[in-house]
Amino acid sequence: MNHKFSLIALLVGIAFLTPAAAQNVIKLNMSDIYFQWRPLPKGSAMCGYSILGNHLSRDNPKTEWDINIDEIVQGDNRAIGVSAGTFTVQDKKRTPRPPITEISFTTQDDPVPVEARLLGTNAYNDIRAALDFDRGTNLIHSISEDRQIVATLKYGDGTIDILKFEGFRDTRKFGGGKNSPFEECLRGLTPHVSKYNMRPLP
Repeated sequence: MNHKFSLIALLVGIAFLTPAAAQNVIKLNMSDIYFQWRPLPKGSAMCGYSILGNHLSRDNPKTEWDINIDEIVQGDNRAIGVSAGTFTVQDKKRTPRPPITEISFTTQDDPVPVEARLLGTNAYNDIRAALDFDRGTNLIHSISEDRQIVATLKYGDGTIDILKFEGFRDTRKFGGGKNSPFEECLRGLTPHVSKYNMRPLP
């Protein structure tokens, strides 16, 4: 009996020492991942990926995530940016969730988190952020090659979402690598990709 109470006391003590942040692990569908680009003048490009997590779910209410990871090229200047927001949706009305305070990514090829540097937010708690260029390039390469990605989002109320998803799947016979839609976009070409997995931006 004493051994039992000692074990309970130990577990209670561990509970007090453990961070209270709730972690939600969500597996996204392949159909939530889109290639996106914006036509720009020669010498410039905006190419990347949009993760529209849970948008196709018919649940009511439900949670949606919007994450965009884009490389922007203007002549010799190149940068990789992130924008993200998350919402509770009920009866098609989107209500912003608490503000994102941190966002990072790990990949199947690199377990060290790629941490985004937050630059600003808006009234809907959407954030803008920047990635280290070299590590951001590796992240985009992993997405382009259909590797496994984990996005970790931390919020102002102390909760954490962990989104797991597979990268973009180029189903063309000679797609991938230097022929991936992302690389075509960077070269100033119009990407060739299924209309169901692309988002040309205005």
